[in-house]
Amino acid sequence: MSPLLDVWHHTVARPCRDLVLPDGCRDLIMVEAPGAKPSGFVSELHSSPVLSTGFAPGTRLTGYRFAPGTRIDTAQLLSRLADRAEDPLCPQRLIEEHCTRPPAIVEAFAAIEARPEATPAQLARQLAVTPRTLQRLFRDNALSVPGFWLALARARRAALELTAGVPLAEIAADAGYSDQAHMTRAFRQWFGTTPARLRRDAPRLALLAQSGLAVPATGEQISTR
Repeated sequence: MSPLLDVWHHTVARPCRDLVLPDGCRDLIMVEAPGAKPSGFVSELHSSPVLSTGFAPGTRLTGYRFAPGTRIDTAQLLSRLADRAEDPLCPQRLIEEHCTRPPAIVEAFAAIEARPEATPAQLARQLAVTPRTLQRLFRDNALSVPGFWLALARARRAALELTAGVPLAEIAADAGYSDQAHMTRAFRQWFGTTPARLRRDAPRLALLAQSGLAVPATGEQISTR
């Protein structure tokens, strides 16, 4: 299965550092700055809100978003892009060579997105493996522990419900939080704000609606990561 979840494009209109919220993904970002040779970098996996790298106005960015759980040989990928043997603005072949998402990882993340309210032990049972085997699967693929992905998927899925006008307590219950206060703590950790404030924050909600863990591919990108 292809490691690519989405491809996005963005042209920087003004100098700024945009907000980046955790989405469970890393991106290969190709940079075309005015008067400079094309370059690229791989974004980090974030666990809290951060500000993106600043780019000069007129810079064109193309992002290749990797599906959650993709293992990236970052050094080799960037080295191959830098040697200019390939078209640096069309790196799909190199992505296929240096990024992998084994079937067991694909299955694990499908289960996480299907039931983000599950505990790691419940996830292991769903996958018919022991908790220790599940932990080893994620460790061997250089991934954060299963609980990290479950918690992030649950928060992102719950955030998408804020636009529907459903009471916060009901959203918290549907998402599997013990109560509304539990959901509020999770939102503060992942998104830097409370559910009530997030509901009124259209730009931040738009960021959370972009493709990533527990959200389908959209082809749109607001922040420059």
